[in-house]
Amino acid sequence: MLGRKIAAALLLSATWNIPAANAQADAELSPFDAKITETKSSMMSDPGLALKSARKAAIMAEAMPQAQMAISIATSQWLEGEALTRLNKPKQAAPVIAEALESVKQVAPNTKLHADLLKSSAAIAGQTGRVEQALATLHSAYRIYEKLDQKRSQAIILHNIGSIYYEARDYPRVLSYYDQAKSVYADDPALNLSSHNNRGNALRDMGKFAEAEKEYGLALEVAKEMDSALLQTRILTNLAFAQYAQGDLKRADKTATSGLGLADGAAAEWEPFLWGTRAQIAVADNRLMQAENFINRTFEGVDLESSTMSYRDYHATAHEVFSALGRHKDALQHLRAFKRLDDNGRDLAASTNSALLAAQFDDANRELEISKLEAKEAQRELLLTQSQTTLRYTSLLLVVAFAVIGALFFAVVSVRRRRKEVSAANARLSHAAKHDLLTGLPNRGYFRILLSDALAQTGKAGRRCAVMLIDLDRFKTVNDTLGHNIGDQLLCHVAEHLKDVAGNKAHAVRLSGDEFALVVPDIESDRALEQLGEEVIQQLSGTHSIEGTSVNVGATVGMAVGPNDSDDVQTLTRSADLALYHGKESGRGQCVRYKKFMQIEADERHILENDLRDALENGDLSIAYQSIVDASSEEIIGYESLLRWDHPTRGEISPAIFIPIAEEARLIGHIGSWVLRTACEHAKTWPDHVRLSVNVSALQVEGGGLASNIISALAASGLSPERLELEVTESVFLDKHEKTDAILEGLRSLGINLVLDDFGTGYSSLGYLRRASFSTIKIDRSFVKSATQGSTESLAIIRAIVSMAQELGMETTAEGIETREELAIMQELGCTQLQGYLFSRPTKSVSGKTTTDIYENAVVPFYHNELQRKVG
Repeated sequence: MLGRKIAAALLLSATWNIPAANAQADAELSPFDAKITETKSSMMSDPGLALKSARKAAIMAEAMPQAQMAISIATSQWLEGEALTRLNKPKQAAPVIAEALESVKQVAPNTKLHADLLKSSAAIAGQTGRVEQALATLHSAYRIYEKLDQKRSQAIILHNIGSIYYEARDYPRVLSYYDQAKSVYADDPALNLSSHNNRGNALRDMGKFAEAEKEYGLALEVAKEMDSALLQTRILTNLAFAQYAQGDLKRADKTATSGLGLADGAAAEWEPFLWGTRAQIAVADNRLMQAENFINRTFEGVDLESSTMSYRDYHATAHEVFSALGRHKDALQHLRAFKRLDDNGRDLAASTNSALLAAQFDDANRELEISKLEAKEAQRELLLTQSQTTLRYTSLLLVVAFAVIGALFFAVVSVRRRRKEVSAANARLSHAAKHDLLTGLPNRGYFRILLSDALAQTGKAGRRCAVMLIDLDRFKTVNDTLGHNIGDQLLCHVAEHLKDVAGNKAHAVRLSGDEFALVVPDIESDRALEQLGEEVIQQLSGTHSIEGTSVNVGATVGMAVGPNDSDDVQTLTRSADLALYHGKESGRGQCVRYKKFMQIEADERHILENDLRDALENGDLSIAYQSIVDASSEEIIGYESLLRWDHPTRGEISPAIFIPIAEEARLIGHIGSWVLRTACEHAKTWPDHVRLSVNVSALQVEGGGLASNIISALAASGLSPERLELEVTESVFLDKHEKTDAILEGLRSLGINLVLDDFGTGYSSLGYLRRASFSTIKIDRSFVKSATQGSTESLAIIRAIVSMAQELGMETTAEGIETREELAIMQELGCTQLQGYLFSRPTKSVSGKTTTDIYENAVVPFYHNELQRKVG
């Protein structure tokens, strides 16, 4: 991304705080100090020159008195390592910085030089992919700067941490760290410019283009004050993109043009990206010939096989332009370049693994809190020992003089007070170990103790206990859209509601994340237990007000009863978890009690999941194709690819059974990639006008690698993007992920058609049709059947869908056509495309014919040997 280069440039420039040189100051410097100042001055403009200067300083340091030598050598090594890092030679820089760091730990620990070296070490770790080490090292440097009251250096560290989370695409954390940096030190123009620009980058990637434009505008004002043409051109590029993304093409083009007016001298390096932005604007404005001119200027002299990440989005624009002009060879080259860079970006984000880092630092905070309590306990133990020693000596003195009785009394009181303090410290330590630091509820470890105690009491007079597992619905959306701060406050809000519901009847527990539990030691009746579960759902579901923001979540509850379902903590908890899973699968927002069939079903799913992992490698998965025909001519215009699993012992297993298993086990991405590659290879051999339709899971869209997989499949097969259709269901919009719209629009921009499948069967909303540019709406077969049987409601729905599609310029495909009567009715209603057994059954091979003969024959279900499962 362009923003990363700006961030790096600004942070590096902000690192050096060198006052304006004057003759008197130079005269006061020693030769070594003058060389160090010279090295720092040239570090930004010419790292190569800085490297030579740092090595000369090292030679001078070796001739210095012994008392100054170690610090001076370490200083020159620090600058040498910095120069090597800026020259993109982190492997050469690493041993230099490591040697200096070891030396400074011995001779000048916890000094600014120590912190500077830690920061350099973190930069090397980040460049070489050791993100966790980089983050930990930055935190160490921050603590030293904090003790030394180096506010500016603290702010730079926070900027660096924000950049790491930007690579991980954890944008709420990015914004948080830049806010923290500004609160620590707000008086530096370079840091302020960096903060505004990088906040804009995060907001842009979150799809909040208006807010991003505002931040870029503030950054531009600072760049003008700094009189830096280079920084102005870079920020103008970002500003133009934000305006273009909002549809303000005229203003965006004017902004990019003003950037080109500044792109001279040192700023000329940014000229290609301004031309690229103008190309994007021209494409959006249907000025294809101008777009071709602009894109040629963008890639003038650029090797497409080694272009940098800054060119990624412009490769996508070039592919779109050249495809429209019929220059397919050029379009494919840019498509491959885009795929290479997109893969690199995803790998970088995956390696950073922000969720793991966040969890580690949450644990670190918890350990820190417990360590503080342990330290206080140790201090009080020491005081107790001292008091007891005083008591013993005072007792001996009683033999000498009765006058010391008062002192003895004081010592006794002191011992008692110390014992109380130690007891209180122990109690706080015990509480911290057993309770969640955020909500104050018992944690997972204490949950096992509470449930074990409840089960131990069930043997008395026929008592029963219960465990309820509670999962918040849509909590991830709250974190994604409103930030972790609001999410944390919501969890505390939920905890208070649970404590109110539990009262003195149950123990409320936070297990992890958005998972809670109730342990009910004594069940009055089954009805009372059901009422408790319903009350939990009622209290937690709906709108919660957090800092004036309305937050909507729901709750699903799974419960199991002991000893009926089990007298073992682990098994009883698993039973409640199975009930919770069943509740979420069957619609959420309900309380479900464990039944034996759930365990049987889970075991069966586990077996199938293991078999499915081997199915692709063993060749048990295959693709069948079913034709899609034009409603008027009845000619084949496309084929839908349908995944099939021929199990070696169970026979053919229905996709309705194994697709959900693949999604739950996170296998759908791997399987989906294979389907795309294989189907595209097959479709390349079909007539040019015949399209390929591939079903895509919502998880594939959310996963972030879909575009890369599609580009890879198209590039490998040579299939034109215009011949590929992706079928998605309305469930892809359920969680309202901010990236969903951008991903779908990105696919559309590649020339791929989008089909909204099973429209009207579940979560129908006309808003979905506005959020993505669909080319086709598929009408579910249930409407076709009921319309043929005379259902006025279904007929009205189909007419409405067809009319709406015509207004929006979309095709309509009626599924499940099996008889001539259904064919005639769908033609009369205005459907433009048809699909069903009347035309063809799914087949493993496609003949390539463009017409199909229609036969009046009995419909035989395709899945003749579906898996039959027993239920208890």
